[in-house]
Amino acid sequence: METLTPSLQAPRSLQVAPFWKRFQALMHTQPALVLDAEGNVRYVTTSARILMEYGADQAMEPCFFSLIHGRNLYQVMRDVTDMVSGRKRETSWLLRLRTGRGRWRWYRVTASNHLDQEPGYITLQMRAG
Repeated sequence: METLTPSLQAPRSLQVAPFWKRFQALMHTQPALVLDAEGNVRYVTTSARILMEYGADQAMEPCFFSLIHGRNLYQVMRDVTDMVSGRKRETSWLLRLRTGRGRWRWYRVTASNHLDQEPGYITLQMRAG
């Protein structure tokens, strides 16, 4: 079973087992991140850490926006804002993210809005671009 990354501690409400059971199939097979409404990374799958070139003990920036290349940042922030306001349920991006090795790499990301659930979250399913 996937665990929280060592560098990130989810709020107690995100550590509730029934909440994470929704992700079990996804988390075991897909590189994915879970964000809160502010864009903070709350959960990272092991396969996402590998895809993003982070070691098992390597800290990841807690703010997803800090990982995004400046030329891609505006679109992502606009779409996440639309998700927070409830105007957008899903979107996809081709964007550059900073890897654990400090280089920029292209990824295809599909974001799904689940902010209307308790606790609210956004899932990011990833693959190499």
